[in-house]
Amino acid sequence: MTLLVQCEFRVQRPDNEPEFVRLARALASAAASEPGTLRYQWFVTQRPGHYSILEEYVDADAAETHNGNVGALLVQLFSVAELVSVSFYGELNKYLRDWVSGRDGVALNVPL
Repeated sequence: MTLLVQCEFRVQRPDNEPEFVRLARALASAAASEPGTLRYQWFVTQRPGHYSILEEYVDADAAETHNGNVGALLVQLFSVAELVSVSFYGELNKYLRDWVSGRDGVALNVPL
């Protein structure tokens, strides 16, 4: 079963938006060549300075691999934006269960 992830980010300051957009595009470019990544698409929301992403992976291990591949870009992204919320749809592996443990703004949705 695939893992679908929906995240919302808020850019910390308006002058950070060009850098955020550059990093979001770099992340999407990197994800495009990952065999376990099925979807990685950024969206501009109706709220100024807020962006959403839909990520879909063949499984949780592929999501973990993605995060490992783009770790340096994620560090840069988190220097200009904060994670507002994240929703997971599917089964999590230990890496993701540990990541969500005690974290605010996380919704877990498991299959029936």
